[in-house]
Amino acid sequence: MRTDLVAMALVVWVGFPVLVAAGTPSADVVLLDGRIHTQDSNRRVVQAMALRGNTIIAVGTDQVVSALKGPKTKTVDLAGRTVLPGIIDAHTHPASSAGDIDLCSLEDKIVTPDEVKARLIECLHKHPVEGNRWFEVVAVNPTHLSLTLADLDAITHKPMVLFGADGHTVWLNSAALQASQITAATKDPANGRIERDTAGNPTGTLRDGAADIAGFMPRPTIEYESAELEKAFDAMHAVGITSVQDASVGDHAMEIYKRLYDSHRLTMRVRASYLLEDLHEPAATLIERAVAFRKQWAINPEFLRADAVKLFADGVIEYPTQSAALLAPYLDANGHPTDNRGPTYFTQENLDRIVSGADAAGLTVHIHAIGDRAIRASLDAFAAARRRNGRLDNRDQIAHVELIDPADIPRFKELDVIANMQLLWARRAIYVSIGTLPYLGPDRSRYLYAARSLRDAGAMIVGGSDWDVSTFNPFEAMEHAVTRAKGRGEEPLYLEQGIRLQEIVDAYTINAAYALKQERTTGSLEPGKRGDFIVLDRDIFTIEPFDLHETKVLSTYLDGREVYAAIAK
Repeated sequence: MRTDLVAMALVVWVGFPVLVAAGTPSADVVLLDGRIHTQDSNRRVVQAMALRGNTIIAVGTDQVVSALKGPKTKTVDLAGRTVLPGIIDAHTHPASSAGDIDLCSLEDKIVTPDEVKARLIECLHKHPVEGNRWFEVVAVNPTHLSLTLADLDAITHKPMVLFGADGHTVWLNSAALQASQITAATKDPANGRIERDTAGNPTGTLRDGAADIAGFMPRPTIEYESAELEKAFDAMHAVGITSVQDASVGDHAMEIYKRLYDSHRLTMRVRASYLLEDLHEPAATLIERAVAFRKQWAINPEFLRADAVKLFADGVIEYPTQSAALLAPYLDANGHPTDNRGPTYFTQENLDRIVSGADAAGLTVHIHAIGDRAIRASLDAFAAARRRNGRLDNRDQIAHVELIDPADIPRFKELDVIANMQLLWARRAIYVSIGTLPYLGPDRSRYLYAARSLRDAGAMIVGGSDWDVSTFNPFEAMEHAVTRAKGRGEEPLYLEQGIRLQEIVDAYTINAAYALKQERTTGSLEPGKRGDFIVLDRDIFTIEPFDLHETKVLSTYLDGREVYAAIAK
């Protein structure tokens, strides 16, 4: 080797010598003696990693990386522990959910109306309502739950709102209905319904988009909301999350994020999806708003941006809401077909225009689609966009993909549509065993959360939590993605649809980075990428899958800086 080549650069990789130019700065941090899963294209596992500032400068053996140590380098002895790239939650709702942490919660447990009333009275004593505040309760399980207006009014005379754990059901008592100006004359919104009695009067139950008209609640200050979000992000760091895709935002959510950013408290990479609310509006109008929104909130390409749009193609599948759009009718409790296929919240023609317009504008389209008819309509809209615009690499996504028709499985790969899945739900929990399976029948149910079928057909799968609908702990979701069961000894939900651990780790790292258009900086641990990584208390690739939920994060690093430590150092 010519001696003048030694002065050219730093080149480090597994099995290669280290070439260090004269005067090359030392690493700020080196991590040694670990099992570092790089998540690169070869899924290499290495011993050591070095960072300078916010950037990874080397990965390889202890010997190679130790050569980058200087007098001020911090050395972290991993003692054989496992390191992963930072977890990316590709479908969550931090800005709108952060305040729920301090509210009364029914903990998503299935309960009868009498049990609900008893627990609400208990909550009211623990969380007294002050001033003009409403009594707010979260995580109410809506499965087979029917609450009358009399049930709700018996709790309190002050305005009360109960938020369903499904994210698509809200209950208001009479005082809250009056404050929200919801009466018999109030029309159902385009994407939701107000439950009514035989005289047409609201019963207090609002489904899907109708929940959005439950307004007039006194709003906390923006500083209070930003502080709550900061606490939520701290909790997310404790389970290894370093990037999120907020799946539904408007101006207020972005103002909360920007408050954290402006005060140097935003310790999360945030990619936001602007909600297009009324899919009956002219497509051009919706896209014009979305483009303006993207421009307004282009704060920092690595930390805060809003270059995606969110659409709701349907609601939820569970009884009694059953607002997911199905190709064949729901069954009744005795297994007989009904005349209910779920609502339709758009015309296909306008959906095609909206998706094509967003695609042409360079926006990622993120569609909520639970039922097989909603998924097909969404794929049809993406097909129309491809015909009109060609393939523009916008990383379009269908979220949830709960029930899919087998004929549509290969279309994800054909159309370059990402399956954004919440595989924590792929188990026989009460939503599925009581609220879903009896109303679909066994033939359709085989394609609930059909992760393996999608994977085998070449679809890219990314992982998300849909918090606060469910926990944001990714290791719990990983467990259910593999085992398809609630725990040891429990009957799995169609185990043949389970995927390998490596595949669900990919879904939360490099695949999710690709979906968020940040794979050049995050998702894997490679020289030139940002220092987003986590240290675990165990090697998740060697333990029993049923133990994945016990995984603990010891440290979380974002942009080369430790933002969470389980034990103070």
